[in-house]
Amino acid sequence: MPIVLRPSAPSDRPALLRLFREAFGSDASPAEWEWKYDRAPHRAVSVGAFEGARALGYFGGLGTRFRGASGDLPGLSAVDVMTAPSARALGRRTLFQELGETFFRLNGEAGAPFVLGFPNDRHRRAGERTLSYLSIEPAAQWERPAARPGLVRGLRRRFRRIVRGAGLSPGHDALAEILHARAGWRSDRSRATLAWRLARPGAAYDVFEVLDARGRSRAFAAVRTVGGSALLVDLQAADETSGEAADLLDAVAEAYAGSAARALVLRAGSASTLARRARELGFSAIPTDTHFTVRALDPAFAVGEAARAFDYRALDHEIF
Repeated sequence: MPIVLRPSAPSDRPALLRLFREAFGSDASPAEWEWKYDRAPHRAVSVGAFEGARALGYFGGLGTRFRGASGDLPGLSAVDVMTAPSARALGRRTLFQELGETFFRLNGEAGAPFVLGFPNDRHRRAGERTLSYLSIEPAAQWERPAARPGLVRGLRRRFRRIVRGAGLSPGHDALAEILHARAGWRSDRSRATLAWRLARPGAAYDVFEVLDARGRSRAFAAVRTVGGSALLVDLQAADETSGEAADLLDAVAEAYAGSAARALVLRAGSASTLARRARELGFSAIPTDTHFTVRALDPAFAVGEAARAFDYRALDHEIF
């Protein structure tokens, strides 16, 4: 029976979940797949390799928008990439390569200029060798103790309104407008997109916001406890050089003091303003095996320049 490479459809879900079990030795969460592929506010093309009713391979597309001063572009990451252990070579190229190239072609035709990736070192080398991924940098990471802040900062923070909840207030719209107008690129930070993103099944996030006197957000953080760490899945500020980011981080540290989380962990591009301020904000660099990589889809797009200006956070790869 011939192997067919095509966009996946909702009716393929049972076969793809069986493939996940075969490829990884564990079961995927149907609820998470429904959230990831059916409820995402931005679409991307996912591609499967099928032999009759059996799925042999899959490249899942997690859609977003790439946003910046230059405008908005369709964006995506590749997730749930897998092939059946028994899958054979397809012609002179492997099934994995053929599947990847089909995935890139279809998403390029849909307007996406490049695909984001955050693989470990072994998968980074494989992606560079077989699928022409470009490695931009090791994903920079820092940590600071989750401890009660000092008295001076605590007193200063009394003059800022910092709220904690499960989601973002309407005041976030003002901050999102500032973020989306910055030079370079970043994934969509609109309130609607973040409401979906932070509703991931099986994961719980705390959201902290710094609000001004008119209720407009000046900074926010989304935090998820993972083992002994409070992972700053996202951290954004209207002015990352101001005291607002410092006060927000102190509020997060205070909230987690005495909990199972002993450290706050932050990931951000090494050329970002946050990276330049990391030590000042109480963070120390720690090693990571995660790399930030991209794969060009539009030959006319300056992907290397765009990737080096991409302002990523753990939000962009926490669900891989």
